[in-house]
Formats: sequence, C-alpha cells, structure tokens
Amino acid sequence: MLESGSLGGEGTAESCRSTLDFLGSESGWCVGDSETQPEPGTFDESPFSVGRGFDIIVTRDDMRIGYATSHGTPNGNENLDGEAILEAVETIISGN
Repeated sequence: MLESGSLGGEGTAESCRSTLDFLGSESGWCVGDSETQPEPGTFDESPFSVGRGFDIIVTRDDMRIGYATSHGTPNGNENLDGEAILEAVETIISGN
C-alpha cells in the first residue's frame, strides 16, 4: 500500500511499482494510491488501523482480508513480532 510517493507527493501506480522493485519484489498488489481504489487514507481510517500501523493478509483467490493485526506505541495494539506474523501467513496459506 503506497499512499504517498518518496518525496511526499501523491502515490501513483508507477511509484508503487518502483518501490516494489526497489524492495526486490517480483510480484505484489498496489492499492490505496491516488490512481486506484480504495482512495488514499481508506486503510488509515479503517478498524484495522485505528490511527496506527497495521498488517493485513489478503488472499489472492478472493481478495478478502484473511488476517489483520495492529502495531505501534499506543495501548491496544497487538505488536506481534515477525515470527508471529509469519505463523499467521503460513496458517492462511495452509487454509486452516
């Protein structure tokens, strides 16, 4: 999800793809930029984010959110570590 470009301007499909390339990703979905739906800010205002950081796992076959967790400094965050997130990914992949 790329809501703004590297210089603080609007995120675009092109800048999202450039970011994925920079990060070494060969595949991925760009959502939330200024050229796609949902519009920028949608995820920030969602119950997953509640104004904080969040991780979501979206299954490609149905594009549904299969898992969500929040992280950050405010109280009420789950603040899972990488190992716990990986376990959630593996659970989603296995279909359990």
